[in-house]
Amino acid sequence: MKVGFAIADITPPLGAETPGGFAKGFQQTVHDPLHVKAAVFEADGERVALVGLDALSVKGSVVRSARGQQEERTGIPGGHVMVGASHSHRAGPTVGAYPGEFAHAEDPEFCEYLAQECMSSADPAYNEWLAGQIATAVTLADQRKVEARVAVGVGHEGSAVFNRRFKMKNGRQMTHPGKGNPDIVEPAGPIDPAVGVVSAWSLEGKFLGCVVNYACHGTTSSEPGFSADWPFYLQETIRGASEQDSVVVFLNGACGDITQVDNLSREQPPDTRNYYAQLIGRKVGAEVLKVLAEARPGELTPVAAQQTFLKIKTREVPPERLEKALALVKSDAPRDYHWWYARDAILLNEKNKIEPEVTAEIQAVQIGPAAFIANPAEYFCQFGLNIKERSPLNYTFVVELANGCIGYVPTAEAMGPNGGGYEVWMALSSKLVPEAGQMIEDASVKLLQSLTPGAEPEIPLVDIGRPWGMGSATPDDV
Repeated sequence: MKVGFAIADITPPLGAETPGGFAKGFQQTVHDPLHVKAAVFEADGERVALVGLDALSVKGSVVRSARGQQEERTGIPGGHVMVGASHSHRAGPTVGAYPGEFAHAEDPEFCEYLAQECMSSADPAYNEWLAGQIATAVTLADQRKVEARVAVGVGHEGSAVFNRRFKMKNGRQMTHPGKGNPDIVEPAGPIDPAVGVVSAWSLEGKFLGCVVNYACHGTTSSEPGFSADWPFYLQETIRGASEQDSVVVFLNGACGDITQVDNLSREQPPDTRNYYAQLIGRKVGAEVLKVLAEARPGELTPVAAQQTFLKIKTREVPPERLEKALALVKSDAPRDYHWWYARDAILLNEKNKIEPEVTAEIQAVQIGPAAFIANPAEYFCQFGLNIKERSPLNYTFVVELANGCIGYVPTAEAMGPNGGGYEVWMALSSKLVPEAGQMIEDASVKLLQSLTPGAEPEIPLVDIGRPWGMGSATPDDV
Protein backbone atom coordinates (compact mmCIF):
# COMPACT_ATOMS: atom_id res chain seq x y z
CA MET A 1 0.00 0.00 0.00
CA LYS A 2 1.22 3.50 -0.86
CA VAL A 3 0.16 6.90 0.49
CA GLY A 4 1.18 10.45 -0.38
CA PHE A 5 0.27 13.88 0.99
CA ALA A 6 0.68 17.40 -0.38
CA ILE A 7 -0.34 21.02 0.27
CA ALA A 8 -0.90 23.92 -2.13
CA ASP A 9 -1.53 27.55 -1.18
CA ILE A 10 -4.88 29.15 -2.11
CA THR A 11 -4.66 32.43 -0.15
CA PRO A 12 -6.39 35.20 -2.14
CA PRO A 13 -4.84 38.64 -2.66
CA LEU A 14 -5.62 41.22 0.01
CA GLY A 15 -8.86 43.03 -0.68
CA ALA A 16 -10.55 39.97 -2.12
CA GLU A 17 -14.09 39.10 -1.10
CA THR A 18 -14.95 36.81 1.78
CA PRO A 19 -18.29 35.00 1.39
CA GLY A 20 -20.33 33.66 4.26
CA GLY A 21 -22.59 36.60 5.04
CA PHE A 22 -25.59 38.06 3.25
CA ALA A 23 -23.78 41.27 2.30
CA LYS A 24 -20.40 41.86 0.71
CA GLY A 25 -17.31 41.45 2.87
CA PHE A 26 -13.61 41.90 2.18
CA GLN A 27 -10.38 40.96 3.95
CA GLN A 28 -7.35 43.23 4.17
CA THR A 29 -4.97 40.89 6.02
CA VAL A 30 -4.14 37.21 6.52
CA HIS A 31 -4.50 35.51 9.90
CA ASP A 32 -3.33 32.15 8.55
CA PRO A 33 -2.78 31.10 4.93
CA LEU A 34 -5.47 29.13 3.14
CA HIS A 35 -4.59 25.77 1.67
CA VAL A 36 -5.77 22.82 -0.36
CA LYS A 37 -4.51 19.56 1.12
CA ALA A 38 -4.57 16.21 -0.63
CA ALA A 39 -4.02 12.59 0.33
CA VAL A 40 -3.64 9.85 -2.30
CA PHE A 41 -4.08 6.18 -1.34
CA GLU A 42 -3.05 3.31 -3.61
CA ALA A 43 -3.57 -0.42 -3.24
CA ASP A 44 -3.76 -3.26 -5.77
CA GLY A 45 -3.41 -0.82 -8.66
CA GLU A 46 -6.33 1.41 -7.59
CA ARG A 47 -5.88 5.03 -6.47
CA VAL A 48 -8.20 7.46 -4.71
CA ALA A 49 -7.66 11.03 -3.53
CA LEU A 50 -9.22 12.88 -0.59
CA VAL A 51 -8.90 16.66 -0.83
CA GLY A 52 -9.66 19.22 1.87
CA LEU A 53 -10.23 22.81 0.83
CA ASP A 54 -10.11 25.92 3.05
CA ALA A 55 -13.24 27.43 1.52
CA LEU A 56 -16.84 28.24 2.37
CA SER A 57 -17.89 25.96 -0.50
CA VAL A 58 -16.70 25.00 -3.96
CA LYS A 59 -18.49 25.13 -7.30
CA GLY A 60 -19.07 21.87 -9.14
CA SER A 61 -17.50 23.41 -12.24
CA VAL A 62 -14.28 24.06 -10.30
CA VAL A 63 -14.15 20.45 -9.12
CA ARG A 64 -14.76 19.14 -12.66
CA SER A 65 -11.95 21.31 -13.99
CA ALA A 66 -9.58 20.20 -11.21
CA ARG A 67 -10.43 16.55 -11.76
CA GLY A 68 -9.77 16.86 -15.47
CA GLN A 69 -6.41 18.56 -14.96
CA GLN A 70 -5.15 16.05 -12.41
CA GLU A 71 -6.43 13.08 -14.42
CA GLU A 72 -4.41 14.25 -17.39
CA ARG A 73 -1.30 14.46 -15.21
CA THR A 74 -1.72 11.41 -12.95
CA GLY A 75 -4.18 9.07 -14.59
CA ILE A 76 -6.30 8.94 -11.42
CA PRO A 77 -9.94 8.83 -12.61
CA GLY A 78 -11.76 12.06 -11.87
CA GLY A 79 -14.50 10.17 -10.07
CA HIS A 80 -11.90 8.85 -7.62
CA VAL A 81 -11.13 12.37 -6.35
CA MET A 82 -13.26 13.81 -3.53
CA VAL A 83 -13.02 17.57 -2.87
CA GLY A 84 -14.57 18.76 0.40
CA ALA A 85 -14.84 22.40 1.47
CA SER A 86 -14.21 23.10 5.15
CA HIS A 87 -16.94 25.79 5.26
CA SER A 88 -14.65 28.50 6.62
CA HIS A 89 -16.47 31.84 6.61
CA ARG A 90 -13.18 33.69 6.20
CA ALA A 91 -11.97 32.09 2.99
CA GLY A 92 -11.70 33.22 -0.63
CA PRO A 93 -14.25 34.33 -3.26
CA THR A 94 -15.53 30.94 -4.37
CA VAL A 95 -19.23 31.63 -3.80
CA GLY A 96 -21.91 33.52 -5.69
CA ALA A 97 -22.76 34.36 -9.27
CA TYR A 98 -20.31 35.01 -12.06
CA PRO A 99 -20.78 38.15 -14.19
CA GLY A 100 -23.44 37.54 -16.82
CA GLU A 101 -25.13 34.71 -14.95
CA PHE A 102 -28.48 36.55 -15.02
CA ALA A 103 -28.31 37.71 -18.61
CA HIS A 104 -31.46 35.63 -19.26
CA ALA A 105 -33.51 37.49 -16.63
CA GLU A 106 -36.58 39.55 -17.41
CA ASP A 107 -34.63 42.57 -16.15
CA PRO A 108 -30.99 41.48 -16.59
CA GLU A 109 -29.43 44.79 -15.58
CA PHE A 110 -31.36 44.87 -12.31
CA CYS A 111 -30.60 41.22 -11.48
CA GLU A 112 -26.92 41.63 -12.35
CA TYR A 113 -26.83 44.59 -9.97
CA LEU A 114 -28.36 42.50 -7.17
CA ALA A 115 -26.04 39.54 -7.81
CA GLN A 116 -22.79 41.45 -8.31
CA GLU A 117 -23.12 44.57 -6.15
CA CYS A 118 -25.44 43.56 -3.31
CA MET A 119 -24.07 40.17 -2.21
CA SER A 120 -20.98 38.00 -2.39
CA SER A 121 -19.99 37.22 -5.95
CA ALA A 122 -17.55 34.61 -7.19
CA ASP A 123 -14.24 35.66 -8.72
CA PRO A 124 -13.75 33.73 -12.01
CA ALA A 125 -9.99 34.25 -11.98
CA TYR A 126 -9.64 32.99 -8.40
CA ASN A 127 -11.78 29.92 -9.10
CA GLU A 128 -9.77 29.11 -12.21
CA TRP A 129 -6.56 29.32 -10.16
CA LEU A 130 -8.21 27.29 -7.40
CA ALA A 131 -8.99 24.45 -9.81
CA GLY A 132 -5.36 24.40 -10.86
CA GLN A 133 -4.15 24.35 -7.25
CA ILE A 134 -6.46 21.45 -6.40
CA ALA A 135 -5.03 19.54 -9.36
CA THR A 136 -1.51 20.49 -8.26
CA ALA A 137 -2.05 19.19 -4.73
CA VAL A 138 -3.40 15.87 -6.00
CA THR A 139 -0.57 15.55 -8.52
CA LEU A 140 2.11 16.25 -5.90
CA ALA A 141 0.50 13.85 -3.40
CA ASP A 142 0.51 11.17 -6.08
CA GLN A 143 4.17 11.85 -6.89
CA ARG A 144 5.11 11.72 -3.20
CA LYS A 145 3.53 8.35 -2.46
CA VAL A 146 5.63 5.99 -0.37
CA GLU A 147 5.03 2.50 0.93
CA ALA A 148 3.00 3.01 4.04
CA ARG A 149 0.87 1.48 6.75
CA VAL A 150 -2.59 2.89 7.35
CA ALA A 151 -4.94 2.92 10.34
CA VAL A 152 -8.54 3.96 10.89
CA GLY A 153 -10.14 4.96 14.18
CA VAL A 154 -12.83 7.08 15.78
CA GLY A 155 -12.53 9.40 18.75
CA HIS A 156 -15.24 11.23 20.67
CA GLU A 157 -15.53 14.97 21.30
CA GLY A 158 -19.01 15.96 22.41
CA SER A 159 -18.33 19.03 24.54
CA ALA A 160 -17.14 21.57 21.97
CA VAL A 161 -20.10 21.90 19.60
CA PHE A 162 -23.86 22.33 19.81
CA ASN A 163 -26.98 22.14 17.71
CA ARG A 164 -28.04 25.72 17.05
CA ARG A 165 -31.73 24.95 16.52
CA PHE A 166 -34.32 24.63 19.30
CA LYS A 167 -37.92 23.66 19.91
CA MET A 168 -39.71 26.55 21.57
CA LYS A 169 -42.72 26.74 23.89
CA ASN A 170 -44.86 28.11 21.07
CA GLY A 171 -44.45 24.78 19.25
CA ARG A 172 -42.16 26.13 16.54
CA GLN A 173 -38.43 25.73 15.92
CA MET A 174 -35.91 28.56 16.02
CA THR A 175 -32.26 29.05 15.08
CA HIS A 176 -30.12 30.72 17.76
CA PRO A 177 -32.96 31.76 20.09
CA GLY A 178 -30.49 33.54 22.38
CA LYS A 179 -28.50 32.38 25.37
CA GLY A 180 -30.70 31.38 28.28
CA ASN A 181 -33.97 32.10 26.46
CA PRO A 182 -36.68 30.88 28.91
CA ASP A 183 -38.91 29.80 26.00
CA ILE A 184 -36.45 27.08 24.95
CA VAL A 185 -37.84 23.57 25.40
CA GLU A 186 -35.01 21.44 24.02
CA PRO A 187 -32.58 21.19 21.08
CA ALA A 188 -34.33 20.47 17.78
CA GLY A 189 -31.57 18.15 16.62
CA PRO A 190 -28.44 16.23 17.71
CA ILE A 191 -24.72 16.72 17.34
CA ASP A 192 -22.27 14.13 16.00
CA PRO A 193 -19.36 13.76 18.45
CA ALA A 194 -17.43 11.29 16.28
CA VAL A 195 -13.89 12.27 15.29
CA GLY A 196 -13.03 10.08 12.32
CA VAL A 197 -9.34 9.55 11.55
CA VAL A 198 -7.56 7.73 8.71
CA SER A 199 -3.82 8.00 9.32
CA ALA A 200 -0.65 6.89 7.56
CA TRP A 201 2.92 6.06 8.58
CA SER A 202 5.95 5.24 6.47
CA LEU A 203 7.46 1.77 6.87
CA GLU A 204 10.19 3.43 8.95
CA GLY A 205 7.55 4.70 11.41
CA LYS A 206 7.38 8.35 10.36
CA PHE A 207 3.91 9.87 10.69
CA LEU A 208 2.97 11.15 7.23
CA GLY A 209 -0.43 12.67 7.88
CA CYS A 210 -4.10 11.95 8.37
CA VAL A 211 -7.59 12.66 7.14
CA VAL A 212 -9.92 14.00 9.86
CA ASN A 213 -13.72 14.10 9.73
CA TYR A 214 -15.74 16.12 12.28
CA ALA A 215 -18.99 18.08 12.10
CA CYS A 216 -18.90 21.80 12.96
CA HIS A 217 -19.50 25.07 11.09
CA GLY A 218 -16.44 27.19 10.29
CA THR A 219 -17.78 30.29 12.05
CA THR A 220 -15.56 30.41 15.14
CA SER A 221 -12.83 32.94 14.33
CA SER A 222 -12.88 36.54 15.54
CA GLU A 223 -9.38 37.58 14.42
CA PRO A 224 -9.48 39.65 11.23
CA GLY A 225 -8.07 38.32 7.97
CA PHE A 226 -8.31 35.26 5.78
CA SER A 227 -8.33 32.11 7.89
CA ALA A 228 -9.02 28.39 7.76
CA ASP A 229 -10.98 28.94 11.00
CA TRP A 230 -10.82 26.23 13.68
CA PRO A 231 -9.27 23.56 11.36
CA PHE A 232 -6.12 25.73 11.43
CA TYR A 233 -5.76 25.03 15.17
CA LEU A 234 -6.66 21.38 14.55
CA GLN A 235 -3.60 21.02 12.33
CA GLU A 236 -1.39 23.02 14.71
CA THR A 237 -2.37 20.73 17.59
CA ILE A 238 -1.64 17.54 15.66
CA ARG A 239 1.63 18.81 14.24
CA GLY A 240 2.74 20.03 17.66
CA ALA A 241 2.67 16.50 19.04
CA SER A 242 3.82 14.60 15.95
CA GLU A 243 5.69 15.60 12.80
CA GLN A 244 5.86 19.30 11.88
CA ASP A 245 5.71 18.47 8.18
CA SER A 246 2.74 16.12 8.47
CA VAL A 247 -0.42 16.99 6.55
CA VAL A 248 -3.91 17.12 8.04
CA VAL A 249 -6.67 16.84 5.45
CA PHE A 250 -9.91 18.06 7.02
CA LEU A 251 -13.31 17.00 5.66
CA ASN A 252 -16.32 18.53 7.41
CA GLY A 253 -19.15 16.32 8.58
CA ALA A 254 -22.91 16.89 8.39
CA CYS A 255 -22.94 20.21 10.24
CA GLY A 256 -25.74 22.22 8.62
CA ASP A 257 -27.18 22.89 12.08
CA ILE A 258 -24.01 22.56 14.22
CA THR A 259 -21.90 25.45 15.56
CA GLN A 260 -19.78 26.46 18.56
CA VAL A 261 -22.60 28.45 20.22
CA ASP A 262 -24.14 26.97 23.37
CA ASN A 263 -27.53 28.66 23.60
CA LEU A 264 -28.29 26.82 26.84
CA SER A 265 -25.39 28.47 28.67
CA ARG A 266 -25.18 32.08 29.86
CA GLU A 267 -21.47 31.90 30.66
CA GLN A 268 -19.42 34.78 29.30
CA PRO A 269 -16.52 33.36 27.25
CA PRO A 270 -13.00 34.68 27.87
CA ASP A 271 -12.27 38.00 26.18
CA THR A 272 -9.65 36.54 23.88
CA ARG A 273 -9.68 36.53 20.10
CA ASN A 274 -10.20 33.18 18.41
CA TYR A 275 -11.21 31.60 21.72
CA TYR A 276 -13.72 29.26 20.10
CA ALA A 277 -11.49 28.50 17.11
CA GLN A 278 -8.71 27.45 19.47
CA LEU A 279 -11.07 25.58 21.79
CA ILE A 280 -12.60 23.42 19.07
CA GLY A 281 -9.40 22.97 17.08
CA ARG A 282 -7.43 21.91 20.14
CA LYS A 283 -10.14 19.67 21.61
CA VAL A 284 -10.70 17.84 18.34
CA GLY A 285 -6.95 17.80 17.71
CA ALA A 286 -6.35 16.25 21.12
CA GLU A 287 -8.90 13.55 20.32
CA VAL A 288 -7.13 12.86 17.02
CA LEU A 289 -3.86 12.42 18.93
CA LYS A 290 -5.52 9.87 21.22
CA VAL A 291 -6.71 7.94 18.16
CA LEU A 292 -3.21 8.11 16.67
CA ALA A 293 -1.67 6.88 19.93
CA GLU A 294 -3.85 3.76 19.84
CA ALA A 295 -3.46 3.12 16.09
CA ARG A 296 -2.35 -0.30 14.87
CA PRO A 297 -1.54 0.49 11.22
CA GLY A 298 -1.36 -2.06 8.45
CA GLU A 299 -2.73 -2.75 4.97
CA LEU A 300 -6.23 -1.34 4.45
CA THR A 301 -7.76 -2.72 1.28
CA PRO A 302 -9.61 -2.46 -1.00
CA VAL A 303 -9.22 1.10 -2.24
CA ALA A 304 -12.22 2.06 -4.35
CA ALA A 305 -14.62 4.84 -5.35
CA GLN A 306 -18.23 5.00 -6.56
CA GLN A 307 -20.53 7.84 -7.68
CA THR A 308 -24.17 8.46 -8.36
CA PHE A 309 -26.03 11.62 -9.36
CA LEU A 310 -29.40 12.84 -8.12
CA LYS A 311 -31.75 15.34 -9.72
CA ILE A 312 -33.46 17.37 -6.98
CA LYS A 313 -36.16 19.94 -7.69
CA THR A 314 -35.96 23.49 -6.36
CA ARG A 315 -38.80 25.26 -4.56
CA GLU A 316 -40.89 27.61 -6.63
CA VAL A 317 -41.15 31.24 -5.51
CA PRO A 318 -44.88 32.00 -5.03
CA PRO A 319 -46.10 34.92 -7.20
CA GLU A 320 -47.30 36.92 -4.20
CA ARG A 321 -43.92 36.50 -2.52
CA LEU A 322 -42.12 37.63 -5.65
CA GLU A 323 -44.36 40.68 -5.92
CA LYS A 324 -43.67 41.68 -2.31
CA ALA A 325 -39.93 41.05 -2.78
CA LEU A 326 -39.75 43.31 -5.83
CA ALA A 327 -41.61 46.06 -4.02
CA LEU A 328 -39.33 45.83 -0.97
CA VAL A 329 -36.03 45.72 -2.87
CA LYS A 330 -36.99 48.67 -5.06
CA SER A 331 -38.09 50.76 -2.07
CA ASP A 332 -36.00 52.81 0.37
CA ALA A 333 -36.29 50.10 3.03
CA PRO A 334 -33.18 49.41 5.12
CA ARG A 335 -30.97 46.62 3.83
CA ASP A 336 -31.56 44.26 6.70
CA TYR A 337 -32.33 40.57 6.59
CA HIS A 338 -35.82 41.20 5.18
CA TRP A 339 -34.19 42.99 2.24
CA TRP A 340 -31.61 40.24 1.81
CA TYR A 341 -34.24 37.50 1.59
CA ALA A 342 -36.34 39.58 -0.80
CA ARG A 343 -33.27 39.98 -3.01
CA ASP A 344 -32.69 36.21 -2.92
CA ALA A 345 -36.33 35.48 -3.80
CA ILE A 346 -35.99 37.62 -6.94
CA LEU A 347 -32.75 35.94 -8.02
CA LEU A 348 -33.97 32.43 -7.15
CA ASN A 349 -37.07 32.98 -9.26
CA GLU A 350 -34.85 33.87 -12.22
CA LYS A 351 -32.50 30.92 -11.67
CA ASN A 352 -35.45 28.53 -11.49
CA LYS A 353 -36.42 29.50 -15.03
CA ILE A 354 -33.32 27.79 -16.42
CA GLU A 355 -32.39 25.51 -13.47
CA PRO A 356 -35.60 24.09 -11.95
CA GLU A 357 -33.54 21.29 -10.42
CA VAL A 358 -29.99 20.75 -9.18
CA THR A 359 -27.62 17.86 -9.76
CA ALA A 360 -26.24 16.41 -6.54
CA GLU A 361 -23.20 14.16 -6.79
CA ILE A 362 -23.14 11.46 -4.14
CA GLN A 363 -19.67 9.91 -3.90
CA ALA A 364 -18.12 7.15 -1.82
CA VAL A 365 -14.37 6.75 -1.39
CA GLN A 366 -13.35 3.54 0.36
CA ILE A 367 -10.15 2.74 2.20
CA GLY A 368 -10.45 -0.80 3.55
CA PRO A 369 -13.07 -0.93 6.32
CA ALA A 370 -13.72 2.82 6.07
CA ALA A 371 -15.72 4.89 3.61
CA PHE A 372 -16.08 8.63 3.15
CA ILE A 373 -19.57 9.28 1.78
CA ALA A 374 -19.99 12.78 0.35
CA ASN A 375 -22.74 15.11 -0.78
CA PRO A 376 -22.77 18.80 -1.86
CA ALA A 377 -25.28 20.03 0.75
CA GLU A 378 -25.10 21.91 4.00
CA TYR A 379 -26.53 18.75 5.44
CA PHE A 380 -28.37 18.55 8.75
CA CYS A 381 -26.62 16.43 11.37
CA GLN A 382 -29.46 13.93 11.83
CA PHE A 383 -29.08 12.77 8.24
CA GLY A 384 -25.39 12.11 8.81
CA LEU A 385 -26.16 9.98 11.86
CA ASN A 386 -28.83 8.10 9.91
CA ILE A 387 -26.36 7.26 7.13
CA LYS A 388 -23.82 5.98 9.64
CA GLU A 389 -26.47 3.83 11.34
CA ARG A 390 -27.56 2.30 8.02
CA SER A 391 -24.07 1.79 6.58
CA PRO A 392 -22.70 -1.76 6.21
CA LEU A 393 -19.12 -0.60 6.83
CA ASN A 394 -17.47 -0.52 10.24
CA TYR A 395 -16.34 3.07 9.72
CA THR A 396 -18.47 5.58 7.83
CA PHE A 397 -17.54 9.25 7.60
CA VAL A 398 -20.10 11.63 6.11
CA VAL A 399 -18.68 14.61 4.19
CA GLU A 400 -20.80 17.65 3.34
CA LEU A 401 -20.20 20.47 0.85
CA ALA A 402 -18.16 18.11 -1.33
CA ASN A 403 -17.75 18.39 -5.11
CA GLY A 404 -20.18 21.31 -5.30
CA CYS A 405 -22.77 23.24 -3.29
CA ILE A 406 -26.57 22.96 -3.37
CA GLY A 407 -27.29 24.89 -0.16
CA TYR A 408 -28.96 23.92 3.11
CA VAL A 409 -30.76 20.60 3.26
CA PRO A 410 -32.81 20.52 6.48
CA THR A 411 -34.90 17.66 7.84
CA ALA A 412 -38.54 17.33 6.80
CA GLU A 413 -39.52 18.22 10.38
CA ALA A 414 -37.55 21.47 10.21
CA MET A 415 -39.38 22.37 7.00
CA GLY A 416 -42.79 21.23 8.27
CA PRO A 417 -45.64 23.23 9.85
CA ASN A 418 -43.90 23.28 13.26
CA GLY A 419 -40.46 23.92 11.78
CA GLY A 420 -38.78 27.20 11.07
CA GLY A 421 -35.46 28.93 11.53
CA TYR A 422 -32.81 30.49 9.38
CA GLU A 423 -31.86 27.36 7.44
CA VAL A 424 -35.36 26.72 6.03
CA TRP A 425 -36.15 30.28 4.90
CA MET A 426 -36.30 30.20 1.10
CA ALA A 427 -33.17 31.78 -0.36
CA LEU A 428 -30.37 31.08 -2.81
CA SER A 429 -28.76 29.19 0.08
CA SER A 430 -31.92 27.20 0.89
CA LYS A 431 -33.86 26.35 -2.24
CA LEU A 432 -34.55 22.63 -2.44
CA VAL A 433 -37.77 20.69 -1.89
CA PRO A 434 -38.32 19.14 1.58
CA GLU A 435 -37.66 15.63 0.23
CA ALA A 436 -34.03 16.45 -0.65
CA GLY A 437 -32.50 15.27 2.60
CA GLN A 438 -34.07 11.82 2.51
CA MET A 439 -33.17 11.45 -1.17
CA ILE A 440 -29.51 12.11 -0.36
CA GLU A 441 -29.59 9.77 2.64
CA ASP A 442 -31.10 6.89 0.67
CA ALA A 443 -28.71 7.37 -2.27
CA SER A 444 -25.75 7.48 0.14
CA VAL A 445 -26.74 4.24 1.83
CA LYS A 446 -27.32 2.52 -1.52
CA LEU A 447 -23.85 3.57 -2.66
CA LEU A 448 -22.28 2.32 0.58
CA GLN A 449 -24.08 -1.01 0.16
CA SER A 450 -22.40 -1.42 -3.25
CA LEU A 451 -18.98 -1.49 -1.60
CA THR A 452 -17.21 -4.61 -0.35
CA PRO A 453 -16.10 -3.87 3.23
CA GLY A 454 -12.42 -4.46 3.86
CA ALA A 455 -10.96 -6.09 6.93
CA GLU A 456 -8.97 -4.29 9.61
CA PRO A 457 -5.36 -5.39 10.10
CA GLU A 458 -5.12 -8.44 12.30
CA ILE A 459 -3.41 -7.83 15.62
CA PRO A 460 -0.85 -10.66 16.13
CA LEU A 461 -1.19 -12.69 19.30
CA VAL A 462 1.64 -13.91 21.51
CA ASP A 463 1.94 -17.47 22.74
CA ILE A 464 0.26 -18.25 26.05
CA GLY A 465 2.77 -17.13 28.61
CA ARG A 466 4.30 -18.72 31.66
CA PRO A 467 3.82 -16.96 35.05
CA TRP A 468 6.42 -14.43 36.08
CA GLY A 469 8.61 -16.07 38.71
CA MET A 470 8.26 -13.32 41.30
CA GLY A 471 4.59 -12.76 40.45
CA SER A 472 3.42 -15.68 42.58
CA ALA A 473 5.33 -14.70 45.73
CA THR A 474 3.48 -14.56 49.08
CA PRO A 475 4.16 -12.20 52.02
CA ASP A 476 5.85 -15.10 53.87
CA ASP A 477 8.31 -16.07 51.11
CA VAL A 478 11.99 -15.68 51.92
